[in-house]
Amino acid sequence: MYKTIPVRAKFTNEEKAFWVDQCKNSNSLINCAIYHTRQSHYARLSEMENSSTSYWRGDELRHSWKTYRYNTTYAELDKVLKENVHYKGIAAQAAQQTLKTVGESITGYNQLVNLYYQREVNKPSLPNYRKSGGLASVTFPKQALTYKDGCFYPSVSRETRPELLGEISLHLPEFIDDDWVKEVTIRPYYGEFWIDWVIDDGKKPIKINPHLDYSQAWGFDHGGTNWLTGVSTQGKSLIISGRKLKSMNQGYCRLVAKYKQGKPEFYWDANLDRVQRKRNNQMRDAINKAARFIVNQCLNDRVGNLVIGWNPEQKNCSDMGKRNNQNFVVIPTGRLIERLKQLCPEFGIVLTITEEANTSKASFLDDDSLPKHGEKPEQWKPSGTRIKRGLYRTKLGYLINADANAAANIIRKVATQLNISLVKVGRASLTVPQRIDLFNKLDKSYRKKTLRSVSLDHVVTSA
Repeated sequence: MYKTIPVRAKFTNEEKAFWVDQCKNSNSLINCAIYHTRQSHYARLSEMENSSTSYWRGDELRHSWKTYRYNTTYAELDKVLKENVHYKGIAAQAAQQTLKTVGESITGYNQLVNLYYQREVNKPSLPNYRKSGGLASVTFPKQALTYKDGCFYPSVSRETRPELLGEISLHLPEFIDDDWVKEVTIRPYYGEFWIDWVIDDGKKPIKINPHLDYSQAWGFDHGGTNWLTGVSTQGKSLIISGRKLKSMNQGYCRLVAKYKQGKPEFYWDANLDRVQRKRNNQMRDAINKAARFIVNQCLNDRVGNLVIGWNPEQKNCSDMGKRNNQNFVVIPTGRLIERLKQLCPEFGIVLTITEEANTSKASFLDDDSLPKHGEKPEQWKPSGTRIKRGLYRTKLGYLINADANAAANIIRKVATQLNISLVKVGRASLTVPQRIDLFNKLDKSYRKKTLRSVSLDHVVTSA
């Protein structure tokens, strides 16, 4: 399986100066490619009839080009920019990888143009220029790397080599085999450099794990204070607390406000770099811990299905008030789902993402219907009601956890599709879920035990 392993780089002053120059050339090459693409596009439009349009913006009449696809390709960019000074400033294959990113942007824009005329998306924006003098990533494929004595030596262009005082090397981490490496990217990141090792460890996704029961499932509902609330078809329930995430985000907002007080809107400095790095690292750590905990829970319970409720772009349209929006939108649930999409195939767990419309309103114990978003009948009413935060009252007056009720309804939305039985999910499992604190309550013995069981299962199922 292909994986990307980011490692913070520790360069000497000479190496850092070299990589700053390489990243500047990559950034300028991207701008040159975008400039050529735009000019070619506008030249083509000027030769076409009826290629411009007029529209009113308030009391002002404006003119602009109509939205058309780009005809520029990566092959054309590579041919035109081969003699560019920034192209020659980095290794040829690294420059080609940089131009391929522009080609991918053009392809994505063209796809959006098609969707725009089908009225599925808003008018797409042209690829924008990068900040002049900024830094962009530099990527080296395996062919541009030479391995020797535990280090990879990237190719250096002829124009740059005379200026070097020594060899440029990238130390391979001990847990990565040199045969696994397929690509290496040097990425600037808030005042630091990171090395992204793209590897292929030879493992294949597991379609069916004989140690898992695919008639069982864990379902999760996401929120704020209760980041993830899970209910199992085996009658278990838990809550992964989001209080620590909210606290870390509030601390981040306070520090940013402190450093930007009295400064211009786009002010940025080294202190803000440090604050942003720390916050991003904390979020990434929380995502990895939560994803690993959920996968371990499925493996320990021998559960083969994982169901998560998620509505695309729901955070973009969130309207819960200023404070609730700040506490809910910043929690990285979308990134957690992407991480689970990477982990689940390794262990044969089937991940299902379903829309979660009306799961919080409907009563699971009263078997209310669950209409999809936009399909709710006018006469539809839930049997129960959410009387306060975290507490739901059913039709018969039973008090259960509101988020656990939503998680059970999320499983019920796909129960027929996955052939899952919800007989064991009752009032007991929905009343008092176990609260899990990923940062403080999980001791080392738990982590060692789950890591040992997971590794053994993986070895057995992969054999």
